[in-house]
Amino acid sequence: MQVTIGCSWNKCTFCNMYKEKKYRVRSLDEIKSDLHSAQPYSARFKRIFLCDGDALALPMPFLTEILNEIKNLLPEIEAVRIYASARNILGKKPEELKTLAGLGLDMAYIGLESGSDRVLKAVNKGITKQEMIDSAALMRGAGIKQSVSIIAGLAGEELSAEHILETADALNKMQPEYLGMLVLHAGSDARLGVFGEDDNLRLPSSRLVLAEMRLLLEHLELNDCFFSSAHISNYLNVRGRLPEEKNKMLEQLGAR
Repeated sequence: MQVTIGCSWNKCTFCNMYKEKKYRVRSLDEIKSDLHSAQPYSARFKRIFLCDGDALALPMPFLTEILNEIKNLLPEIEAVRIYASARNILGKKPEELKTLAGLGLDMAYIGLESGSDRVLKAVNKGITKQEMIDSAALMRGAGIKQSVSIIAGLAGEELSAEHILETADALNKMQPEYLGMLVLHAGSDARLGVFGEDDNLRLPSSRLVLAEMRLLLEHLELNDCFFSSAHISNYLNVRGRLPEEKNKMLEQLGAR
C-alpha cells in the first residue's frame, strides 16, 4: 500500500532506489481510495506493507488513521508492516509506538547496513550505531518485531573486519527477529571513495562476501532470529535459525 513516495532521507551513497523520486506523502483520500479498492479481495491476503522507503516518517495522526482504516475495511488482515529508519523510530515516543503496535503494526524493516560508525558516516547513513541500538530497544519495548538488513562488502577490503565485527556487536544488542544479509552492488550514485584511493566504487568479490558472512555468523549471539542471505544481490543462499542452526550454516560456508 503506497502511503509515501520516495525516502525522507534519500542521501545514502549506496542506494539509488529513490534517487529519481522527490519525497512526498500521498493524501489520505488517495490512500483510503486504494483501501476501498482492495476491500473485495481482502480475504486473499493476510498482511499489508506500507511503502515507500521509510513510511514511519509519517506523523502519528496520519499513521493511526491509516491503520484504523485498515482495521475497519480489511478485518481479515493479520498484520501491517513498514520500512522504518532509526531516525524516524527515535522520533516517535514509546507510547506512540505501542499505539501503532496495538493498531496492527507488527514488524518494521530496518536498514542497519553496518555497525561501524566509520562506515555509516562514509556512506552518509545519517545515523550512528548507538542510535540504531536505541531504536531497536524502542521497537522491542513496543512489541514491534524487527527485520534488519546489513550489506556485505560495504566497507571494502580495508575495513572489512571492523565492518563485520561492529555489525555483529550491534545486532547482538538489537536482537532482531529476522536478519538479512545483502551485498553491495553498482548503483547509479554509488561512490565509496573513502575506502579507496579514487572515487570509484569497488564492488566486493565473492571471496570477500563469503568471508564476511562466515565472520558475522561466528560472532552473532542472537537468541531467536532467522538469518537469510537469500537476496538477489547475494552469491550464496544461506538460511537458518539462530542460535540452533549456526553450525549448520557455517558448515555450508565451508572451511576458512
